[in-house]
Amino acid sequence: MHKTVTFFPKVGEIAHKGIVQISGTALIEEAIVLMEANNLSDVVYQLERGHGIFTVEDLIRHRRQGRSMATRLMDLETHLLPYVSEEENVLHLLSIFVEKKCRYLGVKNQDDLLDGIVSYTDVLASVDPIVMMEHKTLAEILKNGRVEMIAESTATEVVLDQLIYAEDAMLIESGGKLAGIVTTRDIVRMIRDGIDLTLPIRCHMTTPVYTINHRETIKSAIDYLKERKFKRAIVVDDEGNLNGVITQIELIGVTYGRWAELMKLHAHELGELVHVLESKNIKLQHESLTDALTGTGNRRMINQAIEAEIGRYYRHERQAFSILLLDIDFFKKINDNFGHPVGDEVLKLLCLKAKTLLRISDTLARWGGEEFVVLLPTADIDSATILAERMRAEIAKNSYNNHAITISIGAAEYRRGESQAMLLERLDRALYEAKKTGRNKVVVAQ
Repeated sequence: MHKTVTFFPKVGEIAHKGIVQISGTALIEEAIVLMEANNLSDVVYQLERGHGIFTVEDLIRHRRQGRSMATRLMDLETHLLPYVSEEENVLHLLSIFVEKKCRYLGVKNQDDLLDGIVSYTDVLASVDPIVMMEHKTLAEILKNGRVEMIAESTATEVVLDQLIYAEDAMLIESGGKLAGIVTTRDIVRMIRDGIDLTLPIRCHMTTPVYTINHRETIKSAIDYLKERKFKRAIVVDDEGNLNGVITQIELIGVTYGRWAELMKLHAHELGELVHVLESKNIKLQHESLTDALTGTGNRRMINQAIEAEIGRYYRHERQAFSILLLDIDFFKKINDNFGHPVGDEVLKLLCLKAKTLLRISDTLARWGGEEFVVLLPTADIDSATILAERMRAEIAKNSYNNHAITISIGAAEYRRGESQAMLLERLDRALYEAKKTGRNKVVVAQ
């Protein structure tokens, strides 16, 4: 028998057993209690035609739409669980996830009974990637990122509105120091308890915050997340200062290249699955750098692009490049007055309009919330300012139900010797000045 089979376990070996089930006639509020009591981010419910799964993403979406927590699970848009045998090789699941367009599979035992559940992430994490992961540290992954924290005095409602996916988390600060965290699991608890959302988030945040040192390897971080059943790692430096946040999915994205390598090395065992995995690798790499809502790049992608552009600047005799930082004015009012679905449409409209003014070489990415970054290779500050003004004017032509849609923009040209963090800080200050002095304007960073 080939030793490589240890790389490719059976589904039953990685499935989460002892799943918690509830009747499809149960109410969402009952599912919330069950999820909270068992520290779960999803619950399986029974239907006549099989099993459905209710996730924390479903809960958040339901709440954002203002719908009742007394709704029956069976009356929701059902995510039916496709089934696989516990004897199935995990490699065979990848094509099933693609074909069924799902994130979870139900695992049936030899008696044809539902005995467990396995996620897409579980499958990707099941191959032992020690060869690569023991040498790459979290500091190397996070060196280009920046982390934002929310003040402990912020209203709880504001914080909850920014949490969408199960991997999301908001870090809370007090006096510039990390004081607490709010995750989607906390949302389950808060909604269950019917807490006062107008109170400051310090009243409801989870504390203390468990952290991991930036010198730890990817492997130790994955082991850490598995052991504590966390979806993200809060990374700090040797002095305890916040270094970054990385989710389980992002860690898997970093290590997915190791998967493709293993598949190639053992092609005699895997046959056509090598092609499937290579295609999946390309798709996963794309998704890990793309904002799901707008289709633009995400923060990780633009951080990498800016760092690459700084390197190019020194290789090609300091050819100028500039960056714009955009923010939609009064975006919270749009969400409050018209709902988050309308807010999402405004974000997509901004991207659509902005792209019509950009060159092929320019890069638009969502920085976070209603903020976007535009990287302009070869553009000096004069050219960047002209483009920014055109973009501001184009967006200002739009409105929703007589609500004007405008943007404020900070613009900066890279200066020799400054780091990416220094460049972004100048942009932040310029954007702040634009909003402070009236909004719907462009301010050049000093």
